[in-house]
Amino acid sequence: MTEQTEHAAERPLRLVIDDSARDSSAKLWYALPDGYLDVPLEALDPAPGTEYEEQFANVMALILASAPEDQRDRYVGALRDMRFMVGQMRSEGVIGCSLGMHFAGDGSSAMSTVTVALRDVEWAPPKLTAVRAVSLRESAVNVKLLTLPGGRPGSVSDTLVTTPAMAGMPAQDLYQCDVYIPAPSGTQLAVLTLSTTSVSARAHYREWMEAIAHTVAFHDPLPDIERTVQGDGPDADRDGINTTITADFG
Repeated sequence: MTEQTEHAAERPLRLVIDDSARDSSAKLWYALPDGYLDVPLEALDPAPGTEYEEQFANVMALILASAPEDQRDRYVGALRDMRFMVGQMRSEGVIGCSLGMHFAGDGSSAMSTVTVALRDVEWAPPKLTAVRAVSLRESAVNVKLLTLPGGRPGSVSDTLVTTPAMAGMPAQDLYQCDVYIPAPSGTQLAVLTLSTTSVSARAHYREWMEAIAHTVAFHDPLPDIERTVQGDGPDADRDGINTTITADFG
């Protein structure tokens, strides 16, 4: 995925390409603003026989060996609960999860989570799929249809819900913004969801999600991006790439 530094108009644009973007098995590409950290889902819910499973077992053994005896069950239980939660997310098609930390307008910290899911859907024209997806979202408001690069359709909506009090934590408002982007094949749907308790910044987060939608691709965009940035090829336009990314993330 790609990121951009702030105040791009005042200093050279920095394009950061995460190693995950070069994964030959990747099915979806997208860019996030600076300030997000990827959560390693495969490591937290390792498949049997993989290196991740061995590492997970080593972490469990380390906890059992170093945690106070009266706290071991608590720590191990939390780790198992986390693995179960990640497993549930992956079973619902989630292929990416990122945690963000930014500063709100009043100087306080604002945390958010972005999840990316890729789901198989019954074939339909992509625009119809985008409309169906957003219309089925419970309590969705501010529904908007998007026109993405290449004329591709998408849709976005958001909602404000109140989470119940639990485990000593008070009830609190939660802002969620969902973006739906059908694959050109018409048989897959990308669903990007941002969640945050910083509801006062919801307009800003909404703008971010619409910008992120413009970066989503179902084919590897890196060869074209790298050729353009390096100035190779007859159609290379470095200023065009800079302008596009700056417009997306402001």
